[in-house]
Amino acid sequence: MNLKHRADEILRIQKEAIQKLETTDSWLKTIEFIKSVTENNGRIITTGMGKAGIIAQKMSATLASIGIPSFYTHPSETLHGDLGRIASGDLVITFSHSGNTAEVNQMITHLHSLNNRNNTVILITGNSEPSIPYSHLVTYGEIEESSIVKKVPSTSTTLMLIIADVIAITAAESMGFNDDWFKKRHPGGAIGKSYKETENH
Repeated sequence: MNLKHRADEILRIQKEAIQKLETTDSWLKTIEFIKSVTENNGRIITTGMGKAGIIAQKMSATLASIGIPSFYTHPSETLHGDLGRIASGDLVITFSHSGNTAEVNQMITHLHSLNNRNNTVILITGNSEPSIPYSHLVTYGEIEESSIVKKVPSTSTTLMLIIADVIAITAAESMGFNDDWFKKRHPGGAIGKSYKETENH
């Protein structure tokens, strides 16, 4: 295998997928949901299985770090008691490339039953006709995964990550996110040190 050629090809596939992404009304509606729930003391719950679940964890961590209360919950663990972590006013953001992930499907079905369908559920997926129950759909459409084994999540998780970051950051900034918000949530580490150094000058 020509390593340079193959690496360039993988990069090309992912770059082309990114270039096709466009902000849509569904992205903007998701931002409005996040803002509304947060301002009404609700939390943003993210979830997903496998690699999509890792992107869900990243989105939750980003939201928390910029002042929007959020945590990740594992779909399988919700079926063993963790449904009780999710209150009826919380917003649930699910990640599933196929839109048909069984564990996520079961989680949302049981959550609806527990909280009398009082949770708005946003689904971020590549499938325009998913089986996972949702209130609001964000889809990036059909894509080509960059591995020769096309079931390996690669391009799909890249797009999920970008969508999640755009939505999270825009939502926070629309609520007044600034350096002061960020500083209060990062008192330690290199970030905290940099703020302290700035204050001392």
